[in-house]
Amino acid sequence: MTRPRKEAALVTGAASGIGLGIARALAAEGTRIALVDVDEARLARAEKELRDAGGTVVALPFDVGDVDGWENLADRAEEALGPISLLCNVAGVNGGGAVDRTPLQVWRWVHGVNLDAQFAAAATFIPRFRRRGGRGHILNTASVAGLVPMAGVAAYTSSKAASVGLSMALREDLEGTDIDVSLLIPGAVATSINLNAGSAEAELLGREVDTAAIERNGALLAQGADPDRVGEQVVEALRAREFVIVTHREWGPVVERVHREIERAYDEFDGRHGPDPVVPVMAMGEDPRPALG
Repeated sequence: MTRPRKEAALVTGAASGIGLGIARALAAEGTRIALVDVDEARLARAEKELRDAGGTVVALPFDVGDVDGWENLADRAEEALGPISLLCNVAGVNGGGAVDRTPLQVWRWVHGVNLDAQFAAAATFIPRFRRRGGRGHILNTASVAGLVPMAGVAAYTSSKAASVGLSMALREDLEGTDIDVSLLIPGAVATSINLNAGSAEAELLGREVDTAAIERNGALLAQGADPDRVGEQVVEALRAREFVIVTHREWGPVVERVHREIERAYDEFDGRHGPDPVVPVMAMGEDPRPALG
């Protein structure tokens, strides 16, 4: 069973990059869209573009890291478009560097946008999906950095790894319901995340923007995938109810090496502590929490 295409969606990070690419692809098939972004000027341009193309959209400027504002955002979106059945958590930022060179303020900001916002969005919309019945769908955007640890981007890597874990937990929580979960794990996509995040981090810390670093990183990122093509791919995957969505197959062997190290540790351990009683409980599909308590 597929979801109706004439539905309403909320897309964060919709003013540019992958978020805008997804919004364009959804608008092309008739989905009504609440466009959410912290950048009001870009958001207004995106709204005009999609309306001029015949789309039904509403721009809702909002900082997704404001976890206390999500209920109000959902109310505004549904007042304008009707019930939202597709939630696309795309907004993301990069910031800081190595752990010892990342201010706690930046660490919390990165996790607030990349992780806390996804939690708050899901916690806001899941009860709405349940009350109304019918299909619902949540898309969370992580990164290949959430699977392959990368030096110099500790906050980004940890927040994206947590997004992977959150999405997997959501899928388990919602198994057997009419609410689907998808996890987007992009590699290099030609977006302005470094420029946007670099400027925002500088403002957060009251510093000058490090334009040289932004330009170096941006030059490599500019060679990545077209965000509009990624948006089309994502919408196709959502319609097919796929869970994991990747953008670059070249990362496969690198991800495999990370997993192989973990698997080898289990294979080589001598089992000196005896069997874990939680494993058979989970294997039978039962809730392991009583066994853990």
